[in-house]
Amino acid sequence: MTQGTGILREGARRVWNRQRVLWWFFLVNLALSYLAAIPLQSRIASVTSHSLAASRLMDGFDLGAFSELVSNPDVAFGARTTESLPAVFVFFLFALFLTGGILASYSADYKLTNAEFFGACGAYFWRLVRLLLWMIIVLVPVAFVTYGLMRWSGELVLDAAGEKTGYWAGLASLLLITFLAMTVRLCFDMAQVRVVIEEERAIRHSFRHALKLTFSHFGSLFWLYLRISVLGWLGLAFGLWLVTRIPGRHSVLSFVILEIVLLWWAGTRLWQRASEVLWYQRRVVALPPASVTQPVMPQISDPTPLDSLPIP
Repeated sequence: MTQGTGILREGARRVWNRQRVLWWFFLVNLALSYLAAIPLQSRIASVTSHSLAASRLMDGFDLGAFSELVSNPDVAFGARTTESLPAVFVFFLFALFLTGGILASYSADYKLTNAEFFGACGAYFWRLVRLLLWMIIVLVPVAFVTYGLMRWSGELVLDAAGEKTGYWAGLASLLLITFLAMTVRLCFDMAQVRVVIEEERAIRHSFRHALKLTFSHFGSLFWLYLRISVLGWLGLAFGLWLVTRIPGRHSVLSFVILEIVLLWWAGTRLWQRASEVLWYQRRVVALPPASVTQPVMPQISDPTPLDSLPIP
């Protein structure tokens, strides 16, 4: 068994043994999602309740009917997103607040008590907020690169001589943007891990150290991160595919499947965090004994007693 596989297995075990974190995420997300969906639900009901075309969505998933519903001005999917922003912001703060306790819990060899867990959440919250500000600064050039690549690939779709040139360019741009976003996220994940494990208060120093650490071990870290991400994406794709195959009248079954997908998505993210903590503990904290040298103190012999000295 390779070291990477051992870290993944131990990370999954710690997530399983500390399930309360996963259920906190799931229940709070479920409650806030319900509150955020109420305004949209009322607008969709006003359009579909008296429409015969609603059966195309009730008896199954019809992409044409869904596109028509999205483009309906009375529904206004994108025009009124501000109605859901408060719930999204509250969940974001909640997730950021729990991050310190989650990393502290995964780094400990025992299950933290509720007081220890929420104490760690509060102790590291402001440091993680400051680290988040650094992340936003780093994401600004990534956003400009994303805008430039998507605009360039869009122009190729319309103007390129080859029929598929623009689409291949768009796919390559999407893969590059995904790689950049995952790299930035991995760097700040390691910075958060260092803040918690090393009790680091100097955020800039922690960020520089995490950046250096990530790129000096980029292969093993990114491979660890990527494997769990792929499992999360596959679970999401399979769940969405399964929902599209279920008749609309079985709405309860579709809801259950989507909630399982959400639980899987949150679980894989926590699996990443646990694996990152274990990687840091094994690669950085737990140095091999041979690398730790004790200073050699000179031996001082006992002074000769004055009585034994010859008298001149």
